[in-house]
Amino acid sequence: MAQIPLLHCDWSYLFYALLFFAGVSLWRFFNWALLQPLRMELFLRRQGLNGNSYRFIVGDTEEIAEMYAKANSTTIGPDDDITPRIMPFIEKTVKTYGANAFAWIGPTPRIIVSEPELVKIVVNKHRIIQKNFKLASELIRLVLCGLIFYEGEEWSKSRKKLNPAFNLEKLKQMVPLVQRCSDKILNQWQEKMSEDGTGVVEVLHYLHDLSGSMTTEALFHIPFTNEMRLNFMYLRDITILASNESKPFSFPGSQFLPSKTKTKAKQMEKQVRESFMKIIDQRIKDRKTGEKKGEVEEDLLDLFLDELYGGESGKKMSRREEKRIVEEAIAQCKVFSFAGLDTTSTLVVWTMINLAIHQDWQARAREEVIDVVGDRKNLTSDVLSQLKIVTMILNEVLRLYPATMELSRVAEEDMQLGNFRIPKGALVQIPIAILHRRTDIWGSDANEFRPERFADGVMKATNGYGAAAFMPFSFGPRNCIGQNFALLEVKVFMAQLLRTFTFELGPSYKHAPCADFMVHPQHGAPLLLRKI
Repeated sequence: MAQIPLLHCDWSYLFYALLFFAGVSLWRFFNWALLQPLRMELFLRRQGLNGNSYRFIVGDTEEIAEMYAKANSTTIGPDDDITPRIMPFIEKTVKTYGANAFAWIGPTPRIIVSEPELVKIVVNKHRIIQKNFKLASELIRLVLCGLIFYEGEEWSKSRKKLNPAFNLEKLKQMVPLVQRCSDKILNQWQEKMSEDGTGVVEVLHYLHDLSGSMTTEALFHIPFTNEMRLNFMYLRDITILASNESKPFSFPGSQFLPSKTKTKAKQMEKQVRESFMKIIDQRIKDRKTGEKKGEVEEDLLDLFLDELYGGESGKKMSRREEKRIVEEAIAQCKVFSFAGLDTTSTLVVWTMINLAIHQDWQARAREEVIDVVGDRKNLTSDVLSQLKIVTMILNEVLRLYPATMELSRVAEEDMQLGNFRIPKGALVQIPIAILHRRTDIWGSDANEFRPERFADGVMKATNGYGAAAFMPFSFGPRNCIGQNFALLEVKVFMAQLLRTFTFELGPSYKHAPCADFMVHPQHGAPLLLRKI
């Protein structure tokens, strides 16, 4: 009987295949971690850009971490430059190597641009230099989604859809609602005053509630309940978790690894999502029954629901398309809630701190408010537009304490930036906080609180550079869609505040501007209030 031959496996082929795979992987890692950064450094230096020499894998990240830890362990004086504290490494790099330089985020170069002419190019070439959120961590993308994340046609379509919610006529109608939110907070402060009409209040906590209530009631026409307060807290906590866990660079595939922080953040995001989903479901129900609530005819959610039901045509959409629109609505709710919470509260708290320090400007602002507003109980947009001194003060606060300290972009293709050739994949960073304090633009008093520099407008204050030197809300075609709403909120609150209290720094106040996603007071803002 013939024997059946056994299948023979030549293990040498498998060994060589594995060896080849390991060799290719090792080469790719070696090229990513060493050769490519060294070639990039040589390329940048030949163009006249300078920075630290590349360090294998870590780049400048160890020095960045050490400088931040040291900066956050100290306090500074009210008139000191805050940039060595909120962005110490970038400040050092610019001081050492010039206004245009480079740094290393792991093996990736970050090109720092703080010349106004180059800033204009970066902001206006938004189809080539795009937002870097696609490089952001998974936790960041849980919050920073929607309009702020979009690019290209998707951004244009979304921005066009949202613009009606922020036009000037809509904003004018929001003034009474914003005033009610302001008065509610001021009434809470009055209740905390002692018999002599004074009291120390940690104002930052209340200002978060202020901006939260303004956002939910003005933009979404829903009350600021404990559930909504919790949503805001969750969104802010997610960004803090992301900041604490953030790594300047990561190995390919590391974003898929689980962690306790990711689990906790996703649980919070789930709660926020479910909460907004309930709001959307209720709005859909109201629309089906013909109910419309709110003082303003349409809000942000209405804009999405109009599309969901085919707008004026009433055309129904597929289930898949409906789901896409609802997901986009949830994303927009999250990003506008987060941005609305921090942008407004940050601007108000730094305005109060600066006026507590500079009592002469507080007195001038109060005098203007009393003169313009008079005995009116109800503010209007026309009245607010006459507050010239208040506007100057807000501009100066935005210059010295911009809500966002920097603007980062990534080059989607090789491009020309002035005299520099920027390679595809390079990060481009505009250090707004440094740009706002350049003495060659703002003068030798750039670190001083001097609102009068804006008396004749931004163009004169910036020596002709305009928005390229003063960009607290970015500028150009992709400026912040909510900037006018934020300024309206702050003007209303300051007008009411200045008619109700005088204020100064509390005895425990420590001046320590700190940056995560926004520039905020690290040790809070205890202020001594006195009823007028």
